[in-house]
Amino acid sequence: MYIIRTMDNHWIEGCLEGDSLAIEHFVGAYQQEVYRLALSILDDPEEAEDGTQETFLAALRGMGSFKGDSAFTTWLYAIAINTCRTRLQRRKRSASLHKAIESLFLVRTRKAASIEESVLQDEADADVWRAILSIDNRHRLPIILRYYHGFSVSEISELLDIPCGTVHSRLNAAREKLRKLLKEGHT
Repeated sequence: MYIIRTMDNHWIEGCLEGDSLAIEHFVGAYQQEVYRLALSILDDPEEAEDGTQETFLAALRGMGSFKGDSAFTTWLYAIAINTCRTRLQRRKRSASLHKAIESLFLVRTRKAASIEESVLQDEADADVWRAILSIDNRHRLPIILRYYHGFSVSEISELLDIPCGTVHSRLNAAREKLRKLLKEGHT
């Protein structure tokens, strides 16, 4: 079944009124992307499921505050990121994204000329992700949002509520840290 990917005023009004069809449309349209984002932040499938559910509950409660100043997805993903940050703080640990990222890499399809090339690429991917996981959260999250989720610098700026210049700075610093880690082989 094809689900419309936009939340026009009709669907938003339906959600605000508690219309179960509108709510089902809303959740169905964005659940997979929100879960994937939550999983990449929380590194735990069960936590990501809970974070996804909390995100949708918060979005439904706050849907009246969506004014259309940004894309609906930007608004929703900002809620997801804030929900996940809160979950991370409650766990009182710097959550490693290792399992989530590795599992997402395994799902990724790639054409390899040979099994040897595939194994070598998997090892290289694992080295890169170990390096990413070893950097601090303030540098890790922009890297993941930019290179894994494909967000633009301006979208990351909105999602993290930081200036574009700060996003650029953190991306550059993270890339430099990753270069050093990979060059030194300390992943």
